[in-house]
Amino acid sequence: MVCSRDREVAPSGVRSLPGPENWGVWLIALPQTLVAAATITGMAGAASSAVILALPGGFTAWAVVLLLISLVLVFFGRYRGVERASIVMALAIITALVAAAGYVFPGTEPLAAGLVPVLPEGAVFAEPLPWLGFLMSGAAGLVWYSYWLTARGYGAAYSLTHGQEEETVVEKGDLPDLTHLDRIEGEHIRDWVQIMTVSTAIASGIVLALLVSLLVLGAELLRPQGLLPEGPEVTAVLLVLLGDVWGPPGAWLMILAAFFAFRSTIVTDLDGWTRMLGEGSIFIARQAKAAGGWISMRFYRFVYLFGLMGALPLLLIVTRPEPVTFLAVAGVIEAIQIPLVAFATLYLNRRTLPAEFKPSLSVVILTFAAGVFFAAFSVYYIATETAVLFS
Repeated sequence: MVCSRDREVAPSGVRSLPGPENWGVWLIALPQTLVAAATITGMAGAASSAVILALPGGFTAWAVVLLLISLVLVFFGRYRGVERASIVMALAIITALVAAAGYVFPGTEPLAAGLVPVLPEGAVFAEPLPWLGFLMSGAAGLVWYSYWLTARGYGAAYSLTHGQEEETVVEKGDLPDLTHLDRIEGEHIRDWVQIMTVSTAIASGIVLALLVSLLVLGAELLRPQGLLPEGPEVTAVLLVLLGDVWGPPGAWLMILAAFFAFRSTIVTDLDGWTRMLGEGSIFIARQAKAAGGWISMRFYRFVYLFGLMGALPLLLIVTRPEPVTFLAVAGVIEAIQIPLVAFATLYLNRRTLPAEFKPSLSVVILTFAAGVFFAAFSVYYIATETAVLFS
């Protein structure tokens, strides 16, 4: 895991990158407005695809209702219950999927054969990019992890915003000075880094097990039937993953898990993007010498929550009920932005952290390699799509 100061990978840190003022903020915030609208649209539709399997009503109507409820919950900050229920359902569905994958496991020989690098005839390698962009947390999640720490009061983030009626935008001078720490403060930071490292390692292990299970289930159950999750039938297709193994109980578990997974993602994304885009907008507004409401988080909370991620997704849900398409668009932008986040993190770590808190060489190499991989894949994707567009 890469260590950086709280909020240093958020706009408050990215804007300190060398070069023209706020260029990093523009490069992250502007594309993320598209990602925000597309992701919320896709997630609302995906959650609706689970509801319509259990309750009467149409796909569009439920997508609108779920989005409106989520907007209200986030605005008033009353979605802790949704998070807790989602954690329980996440544990249940992960256990069920891993067990189901073990049940239909084809054996070590086919699995090993699938791990051998090959170039399938007629394969379109640009297709995986949208889903690579959403692996783990994506570019946006990497950026707003610092906001989540602040909202939960973890680490040094607690002292930055606790007790304030309105969230403040952290300036460079407000960040804690890590160059002059006493022994106790240094031990606290080392403990905190260790906690985050262990948490990230556990999360990565869980995601790896889940992805392998989904690959096994997709190859053994979906592929023979020629099924692909798309349109309003997203959850209906996913039912096969557990329904064909455990019967009706497995199908109902998948419905509940899909609903809570998509629903919790909606409220988390609404909260995260509101904070990230709001702070970035304030930095840009200050650069333009604006004042008043233009530098108020309260103002941008309304603009982004009810405008960008409220009114616009509602319009898109009604006019084009294709959740997978919108998620694919968002995933492409996320994947293209990951190199920027990775390289910015490495630079800020090197520039701002004392030697004792800097990540190890192996972590730096792996982070750099990830940035190079996504950068190369993004260039390939853009070149491929451009060639198709002008052919």
